[in-house]
Order: sequence, then C-alpha cells, then structure tokens
Amino acid sequence: MRISYLRTAKKRLSPAQVEQLDKAGMVWSDEEYQVGRIERGLTTYKAIHGDLRIPESFVVPHGDGRWDRDLWDMRLGQSVMSVRSRGAYEAHRSRFEALGLTFDPWNEPQYPFAVVRQALESFYGRYGHYVVPTTYVVAVDDMSYAGPVRGMKLGRIVHAIIQETMYVEHRGELEAMGVPLMPRKELMVDRICEAVRCYHRVYGEGRDIPKPYVVPEESLSYPRELWGLALGQAVYRICKCGSYEDYHDRFEALGLKIETPSRLDSRMEDRVIVVATLLPIFRQLHYHANVPNAFVVPDEEPWPQELRGDRLGMRIKYLRVSKKRLSPAQVEQLDKAGMVWSDEEYQVGRIERGLTTYKAIHGDVRIPQMFVVPHGDGRWDRDLWDMKLGSAIHMVRSRGVYEAHRFRFEALGLTFDPWNEPQYSFAVVRHALESFYGRYGHYVVPTTYVVAADDMSYAGPVRGMKLGQIVHNIINASTYAEHRGELEAMGVPLMPRKELMVDRICEAVCCYRRVYGEKKRIPKSYVVPEESLSYPRELWGLALGPAVYSICKRGSYEDYRDRFRAVGLDIETENR
Repeated sequence: MRISYLRTAKKRLSPAQVEQLDKAGMVWSDEEYQVGRIERGLTTYKAIHGDLRIPESFVVPHGDGRWDRDLWDMRLGQSVMSVRSRGAYEAHRSRFEALGLTFDPWNEPQYPFAVVRQALESFYGRYGHYVVPTTYVVAVDDMSYAGPVRGMKLGRIVHAIIQETMYVEHRGELEAMGVPLMPRKELMVDRICEAVRCYHRVYGEGRDIPKPYVVPEESLSYPRELWGLALGQAVYRICKCGSYEDYHDRFEALGLKIETPSRLDSRMEDRVIVVATLLPIFRQLHYHANVPNAFVVPDEEPWPQELRGDRLGMRIKYLRVSKKRLSPAQVEQLDKAGMVWSDEEYQVGRIERGLTTYKAIHGDVRIPQMFVVPHGDGRWDRDLWDMKLGSAIHMVRSRGVYEAHRFRFEALGLTFDPWNEPQYSFAVVRHALESFYGRYGHYVVPTTYVVAADDMSYAGPVRGMKLGQIVHNIINASTYAEHRGELEAMGVPLMPRKELMVDRICEAVCCYRRVYGEKKRIPKSYVVPEESLSYPRELWGLALGPAVYSICKRGSYEDYRDRFRAVGLDIETENR
C-alpha cells in the first residue's frame, strides 16, 4: 500500500526523493513493468531462436541463464497471444512492432523453423522416414519429442510446406534432409507403386492384392515409410473406382487390372442417380445439403424403403473427388439436387451469409465472439440457426482458418486487426447502456463493471460484456469516436474519469452537508447509502468517507483543491 500511494503521489515528490526511489528499483507503473518484461522476453527469444514465432504454449524455462531471472517460468507465449489477438497493452503496440512482432496471424507460422526441423528429425528417428501423414499430430505426452514440439500438428505443417505457403526459404534444406516435398498425390502414387512391387516380390506377380490388405508393421519386405499403408483399399479404388486416373498407365505397367471406362461409367451413373434421389430429402430435413461423410440413410420415413441403409455420405465424397469424370449432364443433375462439391466452400459460404445478414441487421460486422445465430429468427437463413458465428469469425481472424478466402471476408467489411475494431457494434453498446440506466438510473458505469452472464435484465448479446472498460475506452476516444455526440445526447458523461470523480465527490459532499449540517465531519468509513433519496442515484454506493480522507490527509486530486475547499473540506497544509 505504501508503494501504491507513492505511485499516485509521484508528482508531489521532490526530484531527490524520486531519484532515491529509482536507485532502490522503484516500479512506478505495473503496466510499464509488464510491457518491459514482454519486451525483454521477445528480445531474448529472438536472440536464441532467430525470430519471434513464439508458440502459444511456450514458457520461459526455469534455470536457463540466457533469460533474466525474473522471466523464468513466464508464460511468454500466452502473453504474446494476448498482445496480438486481444489488444492487451494496445498503447505500446509500436514498441512490440519495433522488435519485429507482427499482428497478422495469416502470414506467420506458429513455430520457428528450427523447432519444425527438430520435430521432423524426431519423427525420422522414430519411424525411419519423412513421409508425415497430413493428420499426424505429435502427442502432448510423447517423450520422444522435445517439449516445444509436443502437440504440434506436424502433418499440417508439412502439407503447408509442400503447398509453399510457409518456410519457402527452407525448402532446399528440407530436400537435402530427404523430406519429400512433391505434391501429396504424386507422393501417394509413388508409394502405392513401390508397395505393389514389394507385394509381388513376396507373393508372386499374378496374385491379386486382397481389399483388406495393409502393409504389415516391422516387415523387412517393405521400406519403413510403407509400413501401415492400406494397400488393398488403394488398389481397389484404383481398379474399381477409377482413382488416380492420370496415373493408370503406371499402375497397369505393374500388372494392376483396371476396369474399362464403360464399366466405370455405369457404376458412376448409378451413384449419380442415388445421390440425386436422396439429396433433396436430406435438404428437406436438415435445411442444407452438406452431407457428413459418415451419414447413413436411416430406416424411417420419408426415406425410400429400398435405399435405407445406403452410405449416402460416402457416395457424395466419392462424387466430389470424381467430379472431372462426370459428364456435364450428370453435374447439372447433381447441381439441381443441391450438391455441395466442397465442404470448405460451403463453410466459407455460410460465414459469408452470416456476415451479410449480421451487417444488414446491426449495420456492421463487429460480431462478439460468443454470438450465436438465434434459433427461429426468420431474418437468418434456416441452415444458419444456432450457428456459432462469433466463434467462426474468431477462428477466421485470429487463427488463419480459410486463409485462401480472406479477400472474400474483407470484401464484406471484416477487418483482421483486433487493435482497431471494437468487439461489439455500437447498437449493442447503446442497448447495454440503456439497460444499465434502466437498472441503476444513471450512466456512470464503473470501469470494472461487467454484465453478468446470467443477468436476464440484459439482452443475450450484452451478457458477459465488459461495459465499464468499453465506456472507459469511449472516454479516451479510442473507440466509437463517431458516436460521442449521440452518447452525450443520451446523458452519458464522457469527461475524463478523474474530472467525473471530482464532480461526484463534490456533489456527494454537498448532499451530506444538507442532511447532517455544514459542520459535521464525514466519517472515514462513510458510504453513500443505497436507495437514499437524499442523494442522486449515480452516487449510491460511493465510498465518500475514504475519498474525503484521501483528499484531506493524503493530498489526492491535488489540482482540484480549490473546488474541495469551496464545498467546505478542510485540506491539510503542504508542510503537514
């Protein structure tokens, strides 16, 4: 408490006293100290790793002499995440940018290349090859990987490297290590061909490969990168379903018997007819046509009796990947049935429609993260009801989901800089202030005031809102500056908090004098009573006694002493 008091009273200290405290290591501002810690953390991390791609889970290692002692065990990754995506320490953004920290998650990988390389080397040490499946994720409890690597989606990272969307400058180094960076399709064809050759060496040239056959683990007849390959399934899809059509010559050269185009076309026509029959029924029941892969036609009305039990999801999945083998008439037939050719395109389209509808209703796309499309609201498309639109937007903006479609979201007005856009639309903030006024009878919102998540006196989108912090930002002209006139017309006090507090204290002192007399001292513990008709509602609950004590005994609000003396407060002299 002594230090807290000295911080607030710094301008009343002499230069010699300030110097004395500085020599003792006085921290004058907690915010400045925390920003300084992050700056030192960024500087040290960059010196060690060469960049600022700091994983969110990164914690400064305890006992590492390369780091300042007060940074040990600091959750630097979480701090940087808060700075970048939640606007923490917004006023100091320029200092972080000067160190090389960027604020666009779309253009920066999560891990430094040294960590990715270490993960690949650990993968090789464990499996003997660099063919990382796209779905491969390092287990968080896998002790064969170093700490920073655990939990890494290594398969997705390798896929991104192959697509040349990250670590492009390191491709030569990866190829020199032996990491295959050819397109996944070509790599899979090479693996299947090699596996077929190995199978024929073991079992003979004329033997068919059974559909359930999987290359056995630990088999010395196959290279390690082929262990676990579902060879039978792959060969079945090639021979019976026409998969990898552009590579059929390579497969036939190995002895695989691929069905004739006419036979394949006949099977394809059957699939088209079934899907065109069932898809309208699915749309009628679910209000969309994005059928999950695992969907099986249930044994109930209104589904046709002869098609119940059909694996509709898998049929549609196959037609999607085989679209180029369909005739224009077949594509048109499926389009009329509502066929969704790409799940990603469908999800992006839903978000676009959500943004468009939200903007039409609220006038902007400042969508709270917890916003859910209301069920039964006819202003929204039926398949958007109950959609967690706020969460979807958060994933798009801060985690790079659907990165290739960013320009489409930007065209609708969505921005990707959380520093320059409030979380809520002004209409929602205004509604929150009106609800606050209806409950408390004034607009003096405490800075720490948060609308309770279960407070039914506020509408759904308002619950959980940090209303006090929003009003504080409005007062400081950092948000909703274009609406200040409207707020002032409502009666919202937008003067600086310090001036507002002085006005409240002066008015409360005047009210106290009217009730108890001019000479009655205000007890240090006095709090303006709730429901008192002697005070305006915005003063109810004000800790008037502690405020007066701080003014008279400790010199608080020094610039306003004349106003306090004018209402009868006995302020002690400077010498005292």
